[in-house]
Amino acid sequence: MNPALELTSVPTWAVRPSTPPCDPSATACTAVAVGPDAVDVATTWLAEAVAPGRLHAVAATDEALAVVDAELADARVGWRLLVAGPLTAVLPLRARALAGGLLDAELAVATTTTDDLLVTCAHCAAVTSAPTHVGGVVPCAGCERRLVVHHHVSRRQGAFLGYQVDAEQWDAGQWDAGQWEEGA
Repeated sequence: MNPALELTSVPTWAVRPSTPPCDPSATACTAVAVGPDAVDVATTWLAEAVAPGRLHAVAATDEALAVVDAELADARVGWRLLVAGPLTAVLPLRARALAGGLLDAELAVATTTTDDLLVTCAHCAAVTSAPTHVGGVVPCAGCERRLVVHHHVSRRQGAFLGYQVDAEQWDAGQWDAGQWEEGA
């Protein structure tokens, strides 16, 4: 049984596509749109914004990360960052922005699709992108364990937590009794 979404670290925009309003108190803003569907969202944001804004339309997450880095270097009080795109793009962008010093109130995130999730393996730290949902099971791209997608999104890593689906089950027959002796 999963807890209520509001009791977890999973933002609503990570579960279903959504677009928050642009902050009316912003003095300037930059919209970063990853993919063609995100350009419409970003254009609407900038049209509704009270402050002057720039639009960066990019095709890939790596390009968007470079834009965010450049924009953070020039950021001033009152500036807002708006990121839009598929969940697999906006999670790393949000993580980069937060690592760069932005506060949640200075950042708006819109998702155009939430069909694929980024899942960090708790066992080997590999990140897997897969079509799944919270509670779903995906094979780890690193250690190949079957990971259950936990209802936790890491703000630092920009991915959901995944752990071995049967980690709680222990088969006593798989261990040699000598392993538990001191120094073994």
